[in-house]
Amino acid sequence: MFVPGSRVPSARAVVLGMACFAAGCTGGPVTAPQDPMVVVRREDAKFVPLDPANPEEAQAAVLWGDPARGPSSMLMRMKKTAGGLHYHTSTYDLVVLEGQMKHLAEGEQAAEAPPLGPGSYWHQPGLQPHDDSCLTDECLMFIKWEGKRDAMLANPQK
Repeated sequence: MFVPGSRVPSARAVVLGMACFAAGCTGGPVTAPQDPMVVVRREDAKFVPLDPANPEEAQAAVLWGDPARGPSSMLMRMKKTAGGLHYHTSTYDLVVLEGQMKHLAEGEQAAEAPPLGPGSYWHQPGLQPHDDSCLTDECLMFIKWEGKRDAMLANPQK
């Protein structure tokens, strides 16, 4: 409450106070999280093939974490491809950075799914079959994995 004759708090002080209230601040000392901050410039991202036998197909640049054990974050790029029905053990979140893609649930037809351009997002729960296609010459994505990164064909006999 504002009391006449007192100082009016700055907008910054009000915002910081609201953030502290929402976070449950106690006024005690602030301790830094144990995880280090990670910064990777795009030009420093080191892309390697996901399948060394097919180096021109999908490639990934690990930004943080260990994809073999998870969690992790990565950039992934792929050339124009029709994809294929597959699933992952872990849940992931993806943002399209460049190109146009389609992301389909099992049983969904490609004609039903809208093209997803830069800034488009999807959350893919683990163990759910889906299909991803790159519709342009190349697509670039940011992916954050909750666990290890893997991929298995949903219908290997087909």
